Amino acid sequence: MTGQAQPKVGIFWLVGGRLILDASPLSEAEPYGDCLTHGNSHIDYWSDQQRLGAIPNDVEYEEHPRGRVTYNSKAEKFYLLADGCILNDPATVARIIKAMDLPVNTIVEADLHYKCPRCNKPQSQQEREEADWDF
Repeated sequence: MTGQAQPKVGIFWLVGGRLILDASPLSEAEPYGDCLTHGNSHIDYWSDQQRLGAIPNDVEYEEHPRGRVTYNSKAEKFYLLADGCILNDPATVARIIKAMDLPVNTIVEADLHYKCPRCNKPQSQQEREEADWDF
């Protein structure tokens, strides 16, 4: 890839307005099923950052909006999977895509695995009833 940075896979958070990420170039990614992914987990990276004093010790890794970028080898596509608080902000999505050097055809999707407390807030009765009808 001459003249252009190699796309990356990795993990990220949005803390305040600050983007925190840990990533690997695609050439160094680890296989995971049909995907190539970053070897470090959210919990391990967060713990390492706490030990270094970069992140307060009294904050858990799942308290802030987070997500992951993977590459599906079969589909030959990058996937940016994230919390709704991130996905609802196009400027933040664009910052992640730029920071990870992702192509324009990257698939951007929600993932139930990545839900911060704000996204997990209790639904109203009407929202719960409407969700019951979603199949």
